Amino acid sequence: MIDSILADNNTFVRFGPEHWISLAVWWSIGIIIMYLGRNQWNETQQKKCIFYFALIIAATQLFKIFARLYLGTFDITTDLPLELCNIMSLIMPFIMLNKWRFGWSIMFFWICAGTAQAMVTPTHIEAFPNYEALRYWAVHVGLPIIAIYGAVVYGWRVTWKDALFSAIGLNLIALVIYFANLIFDSNYMYLNAKPPGVTIYSILGPWPWYILSLEGVIFILFSLLLIPFEWLSYLDKKNEKAIPQTKAID
Repeated sequence: MIDSILADNNTFVRFGPEHWISLAVWWSIGIIIMYLGRNQWNETQQKKCIFYFALIIAATQLFKIFARLYLGTFDITTDLPLELCNIMSLIMPFIMLNKWRFGWSIMFFWICAGTAQAMVTPTHIEAFPNYEALRYWAVHVGLPIIAIYGAVVYGWRVTWKDALFSAIGLNLIALVIYFANLIFDSNYMYLNAKPPGVTIYSILGPWPWYILSLEGVIFILFSLLLIPFEWLSYLDKKNEKAIPQTKAID
């Protein structure tokens, strides 16, 4: 049993039944959590649920390291949690435990801009019941669920200032990871070389110019993510103006 969970099987098929079932199961869980959080739970229950949900995601990420060490296959160039989604999965429990809106807003842009492609074109190759299948979907669907939970259940909104801070933070993390790649001879976040095969990086030019091209992609994606929130703000202001002002009683 332990071998079937830990040993690589390399049998995952992109766009196969497991792909769509995994998405359906995780998003069903997310929808249920958001429905209960918005309509049934009190504030304490809302906070506990999303914290434990985030904690489970972080645990699946940390389990990868211990599993690789147990198998004797740990590779410092690929198995450290230095990819952006992995970093966020470890930070999110702290953010949701403290109900930190600003921290959530920074992560919101990183999550929504970065996980869509991971869900549509997954990069993992291990099929269930391998732990990597669970970890991959827990991180790449669980994080968007948390991001949307903050907006739907807590009513949090993001602004252009949040987008700016998020972009600055992303560049600072990328700078740290770049030097970590030099130390470990790795390529986390694909900052030191393009990923293999045909990807979005293929049309962005050679290294290091594709990194500058990604800055433009980030600007476009962050701007698109702001649109629904700006629209909600506009509707709020419109409704406020539509409410008749009560006259003071002499």
